Amino acid sequence: MSKKRRIAPSRVAQIVSTVLLNAYILAYIQNKIIYQGFFKHIPEPVLNCYGGPLSVFACPIGSLQQMVGIHSIPWLPIGVFVVVGALVGRAACGWLCPFGMWQDLLEKIRVGPQAGAKRWGSFGVIAGIAALIGFALVAVLHLPVLPVFAYAWLPFTAAVLFVAIRGKFDIPRRLWLGGWLAGVGLGILVWLKFGAAFGIVAGVFGMALFGLTGRWFAAIGTAVAGFALAAVAPEFGIGHLHGVALAAAAAVAAFIIVFVLDRVLRASLPSTFLKFAFLVVVAAAVAYKTGEPWFCKLCPQGTFEAGIPLVVWDPVHALRSLVGWLYWVKIGILLLVVVAAIAIRRPFCRLICPIGAVYSVFNKGSMLHMRFDGNTCTQCNVCRKVCPMNIEPHEGPNQLECIRCFECVWNCPKTSLSIKA
Repeated sequence: MSKKRRIAPSRVAQIVSTVLLNAYILAYIQNKIIYQGFFKHIPEPVLNCYGGPLSVFACPIGSLQQMVGIHSIPWLPIGVFVVVGALVGRAACGWLCPFGMWQDLLEKIRVGPQAGAKRWGSFGVIAGIAALIGFALVAVLHLPVLPVFAYAWLPFTAAVLFVAIRGKFDIPRRLWLGGWLAGVGLGILVWLKFGAAFGIVAGVFGMALFGLTGRWFAAIGTAVAGFALAAVAPEFGIGHLHGVALAAAAAVAAFIIVFVLDRVLRASLPSTFLKFAFLVVVAAAVAYKTGEPWFCKLCPQGTFEAGIPLVVWDPVHALRSLVGWLYWVKIGILLLVVVAAIAIRRPFCRLICPIGAVYSVFNKGSMLHMRFDGNTCTQCNVCRKVCPMNIEPHEGPNQLECIRCFECVWNCPKTSLSIKA
């Protein structure tokens, strides 16, 4: 194996990109909320929140949802996707995306038995930083101490402790179709009973949780959740079914769907296909139906770049009063992604990101691609060890998940992988 560089070229590019995409320092100097000039009409090629105070360009997935929401064809975002995808495939994810960089850095945190005593140092630093942030929220936003630490700091720290003890692991290999469909069904049921906002949030969590777990857990979980929603929530009916009858029907339907598809037919897709569901269902169908950019409303990158800075800064002295349950859901999603990124290589990019889903379909046919020489490969598995997406390049260098960082090329001891354009 060749000597590993201290800083990979893709990391340098990520840092430069993050600075350039978030270079509007006049927002703080002139006390302006966000930049709204000419460049905000131009979609950038990666995930970077439009509403961030420092953001210069428009997020392509946000622009797409805005156009879909007014029932118009999003030609400009589609054009950006097609041009970038056709030229470099998913390379923008590996070289330009700020949120990809944050995940790469979090994954380098030492945890698990292999880290030895260093895992406790990692845990202590993270728990301490989280505690300082908690005290800052109490001091700046005047939030109650007990909810901040009981409902935010404590579960987050417990999750980090679990990761510190257990160590690194990978995402489930399968997306179970029955569990995913049942999760979508629960979201629709919540939507009918409590409104679109609660339904969309429930559907997002449901299709991820039950789709990735599947089988018995999803069958029982969705059956119990469906029964509780229909029986306990305010009265409403579907056709001739009301109350307990509707609850029983929802529970049986959920159980049968999951059991037949997951246990009997064993219908599944690679778990990484979940991001295509987020693209089609949340970023497209839900945006079209509600007229609102719901992926942006829940996006952890948006929370990190816009939601938290704007509420803490609050230049118009009105944003803090608008904080509600959805804001705290966004915070929870961000914390969940942070914990997952410590234990798993790029979990958001592999499971959720709709931009990654779009670019991935161009990987096999893009002008920039890789070639593999099986005659010189010794199956040393170095390429997988250095891959930030945890794929095996020697089994196919232009897979959907490849982000073209080229670490496998530069670290291959036999130069079996090469870059072609």
